[in-house]
Amino acid sequence: MPSGHTQKISAWEAVFFAIVALAPFLFGSVYPWAYGLLEVGVLASLMLLPWRGARADGLGFPWGWGMVCLAGLVFLAGLQLLPLPSGLVKLLAPGSYAMWQPETLPTAQGAPSLLPISLYPFATASQGLLLLTYLAATALAVLSARKRQSAKPGGTPIAFRLLLVVGVLLAAVAIIQFGLGAKAIYGFFKPLHSTQFLGPYVNYNHFAGYMAMVIPLGLSLLARDLFLRGQRADQGRMLLKATMVVIMMAAVFMSRSRAGIITTLLVMAMQVVLLIAIGRTWRVNRYLVGLGLCVVLLLGLSSQITDWSRTLPRFHALFQHNPTDNIRWRLYGDVLHMSSQIPLTGSGLGTFAVAYPGYKTLDRQGLFSHAHNDYLEILAEMGWPGLLLVLGFVVWVIGRGVRIIFVALSRRTRGDPALMERALLITGSLGGVAALLIHGITDFNLHIPANALTWFALCGLTVGLSYWSAPRSED
Repeated sequence: MPSGHTQKISAWEAVFFAIVALAPFLFGSVYPWAYGLLEVGVLASLMLLPWRGARADGLGFPWGWGMVCLAGLVFLAGLQLLPLPSGLVKLLAPGSYAMWQPETLPTAQGAPSLLPISLYPFATASQGLLLLTYLAATALAVLSARKRQSAKPGGTPIAFRLLLVVGVLLAAVAIIQFGLGAKAIYGFFKPLHSTQFLGPYVNYNHFAGYMAMVIPLGLSLLARDLFLRGQRADQGRMLLKATMVVIMMAAVFMSRSRAGIITTLLVMAMQVVLLIAIGRTWRVNRYLVGLGLCVVLLLGLSSQITDWSRTLPRFHALFQHNPTDNIRWRLYGDVLHMSSQIPLTGSGLGTFAVAYPGYKTLDRQGLFSHAHNDYLEILAEMGWPGLLLVLGFVVWVIGRGVRIIFVALSRRTRGDPALMERALLITGSLGGVAALLIHGITDFNLHIPANALTWFALCGLTVGLSYWSAPRSED
């Protein structure tokens, strides 16, 4: 284990976090050239590990049953590419088999004797490589957090500050664009398939999804400074962090994303409850009032500097129409029916846009490339085995984070300030994880590479911060 309280940034960390920071600025990395760069960068970081990497820092690969679930998901995507006897495909995936029959094929030729589970193997291979990239990103984030904790227990991972800076820059781009009435991203790029861009993102919902992941990091750093340092805290740095949070919240409020705004406020409320509970346990009651006033002030300032002209009408529409009339509800019904036809295998990772037209009952024209619900889309593409593997990974991450928070709430550990600091930081990373999980009920942020990469990095940070063992008592 390295000695001292500081460590230099390893080559693999520099490459990895540079990619994580760059991803959202590349239009959310939704285009092949952009997510191809993500794949190259993250996998290159993984290959740099043997060179002055994890072994030099005294760390091993972060295996756990959650990582096994994620690796199983990659393996499952690979199985969907294997050519199988058509009779076996008919047994396992009757819905997919029916789409391979002569009457559904573009020519009059009969169905081939060997068929893959995936209805679009190229898309499955492409998304499978992205999934492998997310697995690598999770492992790298775990190793980075553990490395920092080994150097300075309770210290702040570099990713927290980095993501906070990235979030503020994204918010600034969005606010400036809005103020100037920009008709193109960065003044020159007009997405062909969307006119609802905000900041560098092609769609404002996904911009709000990113903000919802990063805002909790700022709150956790503010609480850490307030609880652990109190009057000794650097007032200038606290003001800077508070200003950063205000700017990001203002950008969310003006984004028009109803789910993004609701998710942000809900996660903030849950995080504040946890922060107050930790503060009371560690007897820093005099600073709890300050934390409450700080949160109220942040909400007030961000709401005052926000232009609500485009956002409030969208919330008013929720009360003027029957929610079940929303096109998403009918889409969800179609996707559930689709999933019931291929429950064991799914249609293939990344094939929703190809498979859904065979089950579509909506009279609306146009291509539905996503299900607007991350969980239903995973179910449709990967079947129940895939969804269960994803949920297993999520339970593992949340369980690791919640465990440290519960330990910090135990009065037996009150003498370990490093543990308190770690618990406060976990409320931030875990809040970011929860934000995308909640937002995923009505959107597809996990299918936006920049947001997915950030989410898996936050998962890894949560797990990395959770490596803690109770101090041994001396007789």
